[in-house]
Amino acid sequence: MASADETWRTDRRRRELAMTAMTRRDRVGASYVWVPPGAGLAGCWMLRTPVTNALWRAAVAAGVIGPPEDARAYDDPARAQHPVVYVTRGMARVYAAWVGGRLPRDAEWTRAARGDDGRTYPWGEQPPDATRANYGDNVGDTTPVGSYPAGASPYGLLDMAGNVWEWVEADDGSHVLPIIRGGAFRSTEDTMACDAWGVIDDDGGFSLVGFRVAAPGP
Repeated sequence: MASADETWRTDRRRRELAMTAMTRRDRVGASYVWVPPGAGLAGCWMLRTPVTNALWRAAVAAGVIGPPEDARAYDDPARAQHPVVYVTRGMARVYAAWVGGRLPRDAEWTRAARGDDGRTYPWGEQPPDATRANYGDNVGDTTPVGSYPAGASPYGLLDMAGNVWEWVEADDGSHVLPIIRGGAFRSTEDTMACDAWGVIDDDGGFSLVGFRVAAPGP
């Protein structure tokens, strides 16, 4: 007969597996997936794709925040489902708080991208190609989020490599170094890897940088 501890661990594992198959939605209807606990990290919900121009527009309409610093792409109706760019890290934090979340911590983002098996890219060990990611100036611009389902991470997150870099927070909670992860549509293969990262000296808005939101569980 299983001990009480074994039963508790089994039940907990079942709950975690069930949550992994679930999604949740925030106040503007954006879809999140569950990233289970592991590697010393608590589990969290994470936005399936980067925040889009359409989602940002909802925050602007609510009076929460203003348009991106450069609004040319944002103002184009044909780009409603493209990732919002030219938003500063501070602006991204405001949006994230409005939908009930925050920017992902660096370690959270990395684990969400690669899972627990130490894979090189979100989809595995195969080098990037045109079916998995928007990179290498193959397209020359951003693409609608979720356009590369073959590039999904182990937890079902999309666009974790390519399209746009993403703002993340330092693991210690400091706000000194603006960290970016994931690579963008102009990135080379080496900057598409899950362990690749960059630091931007100026906390401004950039054409290659967007973000996604993390939220606490359950």
